Amino acid sequence: MFKIKFNQRILLLPLAITLFVTLATTQGYSESTENGITWQIIYLSDDVCNVSEDRKVLDMTGIVEKYFAMYKITNQKIDSECLFHGEFFDKTFSEVDLNILVFDDKIGQDLFLKYGYNGLYAHFGSLRIDNHVIMATTPPQFSSAYEHTEFPWSISEKLSQFILSYHGYNPGSIVRILDFKSDYDQCVKRIVADEKCENMIAEIHSDVTGEDFSVLAPIPEIMNQKSIKYLPDDLYSSHVVKEVLRKITNWWVNGIIDDQMYLDSIKEIVDTPIKNNKEVNTVELEIPNGFSILSFSNKKIQNNFDESEIITSESKIHSVLEYIPFDTESLPSDSGLSEIPIWFKNRAGLWEQEKIGDRIFFDGMTALIQNGAIIEK
Repeated sequence: MFKIKFNQRILLLPLAITLFVTLATTQGYSESTENGITWQIIYLSDDVCNVSEDRKVLDMTGIVEKYFAMYKITNQKIDSECLFHGEFFDKTFSEVDLNILVFDDKIGQDLFLKYGYNGLYAHFGSLRIDNHVIMATTPPQFSSAYEHTEFPWSISEKLSQFILSYHGYNPGSIVRILDFKSDYDQCVKRIVADEKCENMIAEIHSDVTGEDFSVLAPIPEIMNQKSIKYLPDDLYSSHVVKEVLRKITNWWVNGIIDDQMYLDSIKEIVDTPIKNNKEVNTVELEIPNGFSILSFSNKKIQNNFDESEIITSESKIHSVLEYIPFDTESLPSDSGLSEIPIWFKNRAGLWEQEKIGDRIFFDGMTALIQNGAIIEK
């Protein structure tokens, strides 16, 4: 009798270890968020920094702080710096989760604006808790929202991309969730003032200049570190649906159906990120161990530039990647990950045997959706 109990404990030990590892995988984001995102602004000037530019950097820092506050995200700011362009490549920077590089209008013109963009958001490596970069440009002096995207709006768009990426969303989902570019002209330029614009725009007051700036309104579901909801409410309460899903999961775990057939079955149950027929153009730089999302400049939107989805490494705009303030080549890439990660298969096996609860399994399913494994084609 004692021997049987002893063997059961031996068998349960690997299961307990597996469960601990799989739980730790999906809890990583929330734990890191609780500890606080570290970030820093580096402003690069074409000339030696002066009092006026130091004031500009102080204003930018305040905008970023207030935008994080809108999302109620715990964060730690590292002192912002204003640097002469020639000093940048000889400088050693603090290690932070999010590096924000802002280029003055002259440098920004050469790096981004002449190609039709005003900056980018990029992430490098396989872990979403660090190695994030935002690059933004300041509009030319005396320009208006009719000619160039205003900096507060531009930085809020990129911060929103970062926040979604930090929560595990893949580039395609991020672009679709934040697909407001067609509304920029109407809403930010105050051509119209309807309910859609009210839901799209928030305002931030500058403590430096006293001005009120339009920014992209935070996504309600993400505030307080919540996840966007994909699973229907009745999934948790419907015994029939759960038993069907459990049977399908059993077939998949035991190799009766393949990964794609299993994912196609899940699509019939959950609300996948892409449920409309609207095509969204995602333009990114081709980088070997990460991804990027380029932001169109206002003039590019007006002129409807024809651009391929991925800009190849031969393009001159790739010179912007020289400004990444950390070593990207040593970071592991997430491009080699399988479509369905092994941690989910372990969790699915435990769930179909009723050894873990529904909530743990469905949290794993939500993580698959967030990372783009389950999407509409």
